[in-house]
Amino acid sequence: MNIEYYFDIHGTYELKDGLYNVTGDVELIKKVEKLPVKFGKVTGSFDCDRNNLKSLDGSPISVGFNFYCYANNLTSLEGSPKRVGGDFYCSSNNLTNIEGFPKWVGGDIFCSNNNLTSLEGSPISIGGNFYCDNSLKRTKEYRQYLIMKKLRE
Repeated sequence: MNIEYYFDIHGTYELKDGLYNVTGDVELIKKVEKLPVKFGKVTGSFDCDRNNLKSLDGSPISVGFNFYCYANNLTSLEGSPKRVGGDFYCSSNNLTNIEGFPKWVGGDIFCSNNNLTSLEGSPISIGGNFYCDNSLKRTKEYRQYLIMKKLRE
């Protein structure tokens, strides 16, 4: 399989132990329901937004900068990176929860316009702001985020 048929790679890549490691940015350019390959580490941004994805299986284990998966058909964040160095965008999907969310996000989180009823499973560490629907701002997890944000200041 030719990875460049599905992805626009801005940088270099290598296949190691069944995972594509990319030094640079990755952009999904074909409409698919699932990622056709599995990624390890991406040092730049990973962009799979405005697609038909139903799953994030195959997403990078870590992303150095931003991770974009908004405007898909996702019902789960299972398979998302464990660590994102920049912002995480998952707005405008069909998410009902955020289980599977990265444990560490260095920048902002955008998760509005979903069907979320809880923020349970939120990251352990958020470096920026947490943007979600107003109805979720009364949850225990959002209040914890606000406390941690205040402590960082």
